[in-house]
Amino acid sequence: MTNLPLWLIPLFPLVGTVLLGAIAVISSGSKKGPAEGIVGFLAVLFPVLAFASVVLLAWGMPVEGIRLTLCNWIDIPLFKVDIGFLFDGLSRIMLLFVTGIGSLITLYSIGYMHGDRGFARFFAYINLFLFSMIVLVLSDNLLLTFLGWEGVGLCSYLLIGFWNKDLKNCQAANKAFIVNRVGDIGFLLGMLCLVTVGGSEILNYDSLNAFIQMLIAGGHVEIVLPLLSLAGLLFFIGCTGKSAQIPLLTWLPDAMAGPTPVSALIHAATMVTSGVYLLARMGELFSLLPVVLLIITLIGLATAFWAAVAGLFQNDIKKVLAYSTISQLGYMFMAAGVCAFDASIFHVFTHAFFKAALFLGAGAVIHALAGEQDMRKMGGLLRKTPVTACVMIFAFFAIIGFPGFAGFWSKDLILERLYTSGSLGPVFYGIGLLTAVITAVYMSRLIILTFFGSYRGSKESEEHIHEAPASMLIPMVVLSIGAIFAGYFWADSLGMTMFKDSLAPVLGAAQSGVAHMHVNPVIFAGLGTLAALLGMFIALKVYGSSRVPEAKGSSAPEGFKADWTFFFDTIHKFCGIIPVAVLAWIADVVVEKILQAAQWMVGAIAEILGDGAAAFQVRKVRLQLALSVAGVAILVAVVLLTGGSI
Repeated sequence: MTNLPLWLIPLFPLVGTVLLGAIAVISSGSKKGPAEGIVGFLAVLFPVLAFASVVLLAWGMPVEGIRLTLCNWIDIPLFKVDIGFLFDGLSRIMLLFVTGIGSLITLYSIGYMHGDRGFARFFAYINLFLFSMIVLVLSDNLLLTFLGWEGVGLCSYLLIGFWNKDLKNCQAANKAFIVNRVGDIGFLLGMLCLVTVGGSEILNYDSLNAFIQMLIAGGHVEIVLPLLSLAGLLFFIGCTGKSAQIPLLTWLPDAMAGPTPVSALIHAATMVTSGVYLLARMGELFSLLPVVLLIITLIGLATAFWAAVAGLFQNDIKKVLAYSTISQLGYMFMAAGVCAFDASIFHVFTHAFFKAALFLGAGAVIHALAGEQDMRKMGGLLRKTPVTACVMIFAFFAIIGFPGFAGFWSKDLILERLYTSGSLGPVFYGIGLLTAVITAVYMSRLIILTFFGSYRGSKESEEHIHEAPASMLIPMVVLSIGAIFAGYFWADSLGMTMFKDSLAPVLGAAQSGVAHMHVNPVIFAGLGTLAALLGMFIALKVYGSSRVPEAKGSSAPEGFKADWTFFFDTIHKFCGIIPVAVLAWIADVVVEKILQAAQWMVGAIAEILGDGAAAFQVRKVRLQLALSVAGVAILVAVVLLTGGSI
C-alpha cells in the first residue's frame, strides 16, 4: 500500500479549478482568448493526476479501508463534525470511474469545445465538478457529503447554462438547480432526524453503522424505528432529486441544453450516480426500513418503465439518451430497494462506460452534422463516420444487455435479485424484463435512424460530414472497450468475483439479512437475451423498412409532446410552485398589512395614553386645586358610604 495522502485526490482538480479560473479571468478582456493548447493540457492534467492517485491508493488497500481526519470543522456544544475522508471498497470503485471517465470526457472536450470563447472557463467548471464529486464520495460523514452534494448541484447549473446567451439554456440550468434544491431539503431534514436520534456523532458513517449494530444487538430498534424511517424517506427524497427519479426527474431531459460533454459527465460519472451511492453508503440503515425499501423499489420500477416508454417518442438524439439514463437509474434504485446494493453499484459502474460512450458518440455525430440533433435528419452515417458508429454500436449492445457486453452482466444480476427478493419479486421481475424489451426498441431505433439507411439531411450538409478529431475519438474508443469488458469484473460463471469481493466488506452487513432463493442464472441470462433480441426485432420491423417521418418544426412525432416531463412539471406547478407563490403573497401582502395595521394601532394607543397622562401633569394652580378638592370629595363620599370605616 502506498503512503500517498488521501487529500491529494480532491486537491488536484481543485488546483486545476483555481488555475483555469484565473486564466479565464485574465483572458476575458483579450480578443484572442487563452492558448487552447495550454488550457487543454492543464484541464486534462489534474483529473489524470487524481485518477493516478486513486489507482496508487487502491493498489494494496487494506480490507478495512483507509481513514483520514484532516481537521475539526464544527465544534459547538452538542454538535461536532470533522473534515475526514474514507477510502474503502465502495469509494474506491466510485472514484476509479469518476476520475477515470472524467479524465476521458475532459480530453474529449478539448476537441468539442475548440474555438469557444469560454474555453478556459468551461474547463474550470469541469475540474470544479470533479472536485465536488470526489468530496461527495470520499467524505466520511453526511455533512461533508452534503457539501460535495451541493457542489455538484452548483456545477451542473454552471455547465448546463454554459452557453448563457440562449434563454432556453438558462431556463434549463435554473430548472436543474431549483428541482435539486427541493430534493436537498429532504437530505437536510434527514440529517436532522438522525441527529435527533443519536447526536451529531451519528452523522459519521462508521458511527452510524455502529449505532445501528448497537440497536440490533440490544433489541431497541422498534423504539426509534419511526424516526429512522422518516430519516430514510427524507434521504430518499434527496436521492430522487440528484438521480432524477419520480417525481423530481424533470430537470434531467432539459439538462441536454448544455454542451454534450457536460451531458456525458452528468449522466455517466458524476451527478446522477450520487443518489445511488448514498443509498449504498447508508445501506445498513435502509436495511432496517422495509417500508422505505418498498417505496424505493416501486419508485425505481415506475421510473424505469415510464422513462423507457418516453424514450420511444424522442427524436432528439440526446433526449433519447437522457431518458435512457433515467430508466437505467430506475434499475439501480430497484436493486437498492431489495437490498441488492452491490448489484446496484455494479450497474452504476458498467453504465458509466456505455452511457459515456453513447453521449460522446452522440456529440461526435452532432459535431459531424454541424449541430443537427434530430435523428430524422440523419441516416447512413455508418459509411461516413465508421469509428463513431462502431463506438455507439458497441455501447448500444451494452445498454440492451446483449450477451458478452457490460450491461448483460449487471442488468441480468439486478433482474435476478428482483425475482428472488420476496413475494412481489416475480412482479418486479416481469416489469423489469418488459422495460428491457422497450429499452432495446428505442435504442435500436436510435442506431437505425442515425447510422443505417440513406442520409436524410440536405445535400449541402452531407458534403461536410466528417469523422471527429483524434482528441474526441480516443476517449470514445477507450470507453467503448469498457462498454464491452467492464462487466467481466463480476462474472460468477467465469469465476470473476473481483467486484463482489471488493464491495463485500462495506455492503455485506446491509445485505446479510436478505435471504435469496437459489436460482439458475442461465435462465435469467437467456430471458434477458431474448428481451434484447425481441426489442431489436421490433425496432427493425418498425423503423427498418418504413419511411422515416419528415422532420417539420417540432422534433416530436405528430400527436405526441416531445417533453414527456410535462405531466410532472404540471404536478410541480400545482403542488409546489403555486402553493409557495400563494404563501409568499400571503406573507408579502396579508401578513405585512396586518403587521403594519397592528403597529399603527399600538402606536396610536400609546400616543393617546401618553397625551392623556400628560394632560394631568399641568402647572396651573387653579386646575391643581380643583383636582385636589375633587379628590377630597371622592374620599369623603367613600367614607360615608362605608359607614364611617375604611
